[in-house]
Amino acid sequence: MKNFLGTMFLLFATVAGFAAEINFQDNPAWASILEKAKKENKIIFLDAYAVWCGPCKKMDAETYKDQGVADFYNANFINVKFDMEKGEGPKLAEQYQVTAYPTFLFIGANGELLHKGIGFIEAPEFVNLGKAGVNPAEQYYALKSKALQMSNAEFAKFAEQAVQMRDESFPDVAKEYLEKQADILGNKDLIALVMNGAVSFSEEKSLAYVIANKEKIIATGMYSAPEVEQRMIALMFSYALSPAQQTSDEELDFEVVKSVLDKYAASKSFFLFNFFKTQFYIGEKDIDSAVTSLDLLISAVPEKVSIDEISNALLTAGPSLAQSGKLDATLKKFETMKAWATVPDMLYMKDFVKAVIYIKSNDIPKFKEVANALISNATTPQNVKDDLKSALERMQ
Repeated sequence: MKNFLGTMFLLFATVAGFAAEINFQDNPAWASILEKAKKENKIIFLDAYAVWCGPCKKMDAETYKDQGVADFYNANFINVKFDMEKGEGPKLAEQYQVTAYPTFLFIGANGELLHKGIGFIEAPEFVNLGKAGVNPAEQYYALKSKALQMSNAEFAKFAEQAVQMRDESFPDVAKEYLEKQADILGNKDLIALVMNGAVSFSEEKSLAYVIANKEKIIATGMYSAPEVEQRMIALMFSYALSPAQQTSDEELDFEVVKSVLDKYAASKSFFLFNFFKTQFYIGEKDIDSAVTSLDLLISAVPEKVSIDEISNALLTAGPSLAQSGKLDATLKKFETMKAWATVPDMLYMKDFVKAVIYIKSNDIPKFKEVANALISNATTPQNVKDDLKSALERMQ
């Protein structure tokens, strides 16, 4: 009897262990899934993954094996996994605008997208995502169809969700919503909407109005002056890069960007314009042109560009330059700037910038060499030494 009871215990434990997992159909025929959803009157949960995706594997190993997650998803959805890079995956990725992995899609039986999630999600939050996926009152795309009828507070909250969803079409909805408002900065909810990264302006009138009233935004206490300044710059770029301003399909019109910056950010225009060009050329894999723009910035310190600004520009561009073998020459120009004589208390930045670029480039030996030199230097600020020591300790 003891042996029998022991065997039964192991059997129940094994069965319970197997139960704690979402039951996925892996890369099935999509038409059959739609047919099954109609027949069972269920929503489809589609895990859009890629085989090389680390967070996707973490979902498999952790979240999908949670008992609460397994119970909820198995009871409420037809669960499928599609490799977005093979079979029907690329077609589904295009249809449902999958641009990041993992992406979690909640799809109706007729193929309509209802809700979405992106990136690794812990078990409790993943259950909440599923609950939203089955609730018409919370489904993002169901709400989107009624967005223009929302109150200012509701729309501002919805805009935050749009950012999380990476909804590329949301700016058009926000534009239409704002056009209905008598004053786009009329209350705190509208101000929060304008400050949302998903909102942009294609008309200069709106851009000019917001920039002219940035003090009104700061006065709400919702955002600091630097936050507002950064948002104004982002709005300038989104306006200058909008299809209404960039009329050529062939190449970017830099002069449009420069004219907008000259008009609305005159004191920072030189830095912003050349920093933008640096990033643009890096994105285009034109490292020589990126270096030319960086050289212009370095040569303009301190008359038009501050030490902080050129340091940030190098920190952003540095890893790409390192990969292309162009970093050392650029750093040499940075280290020999005449401007260092005017800011002796910032001399440590020469090596600190190098240290950060090396660690971002995963060049650990060089990072350790520069970091240890900075730590032993009496002129290096103590908080910088502490950060470097902490980084070195984590490498042990």
